[in-house]
Amino acid sequence: MIDSDVFDFVERCRKHATAGTLLSDLLDSVKNLGFEHLILSGVPLGGQKLAPMVELNGWPKGWFERYVEAEHAAVDGVCIYSAKTLKPFLWSEVPAKWSGTEASRRVADEATEFGICSGFAVPMLSVHHWQSVLSFASSQRSCRLSPRQQVQLVTMAVYAGMTIQALSDHGEDSEGPLTDREREVLLWAAAGKTSSETSQILGLTERTVKWHASRARAAFGVATTTQAVVEAVRRRLIHP
Repeated sequence: MIDSDVFDFVERCRKHATAGTLLSDLLDSVKNLGFEHLILSGVPLGGQKLAPMVELNGWPKGWFERYVEAEHAAVDGVCIYSAKTLKPFLWSEVPAKWSGTEASRRVADEATEFGICSGFAVPMLSVHHWQSVLSFASSQRSCRLSPRQQVQLVTMAVYAGMTIQALSDHGEDSEGPLTDREREVLLWAAAGKTSSETSQILGLTERTVKWHASRARAAFGVATTTQAVVEAVRRRLIHP
């Protein structure tokens, strides 16, 4: 790959109107570096589910389904390390404390059944998630990337992330992922109010308050209302 290929991809990013065309373009652009698959996703934290956080899914279908069903994100060394650094890294560079566990090694072994043997990950800050990562995957036993090639991949990953974020923002209505009532419930939760107290403040039943809280958790793909509050604050949807 030469630098002009990267600049051409960056230029095309402005013209993509769907995630599908962006994914196809990016896959085609990196195949000369030995990458056949990729995924762009938020990094799951604290019980978050991976599936709702995926923004570009270029993994083999069978592997994605297995990964999600088995909740591999919770033990996969590459996924865990992606939440702990903003430095791009080869999968082989994941510290042994995360990559060397029995569970992580099992994930890596299973991935080879689908032609995924090595890769390069680009963690990124994200508006929609605590952190995101674009992970390029190869069927080669090990990735051999020069420092310049790594910079090329990082550049394309960053622009792909910016493009998918712009597409997502354009597709959302002015209310965003939460209704007015869901924001109210999270706002009072942020103020330390219980479901019972919030129900009295808003003139709702406690069951209804809990229902709105569960809808807010589902919107962010998180396990607890506290996590939903943190995510809503981070996205500037509420201002406690």
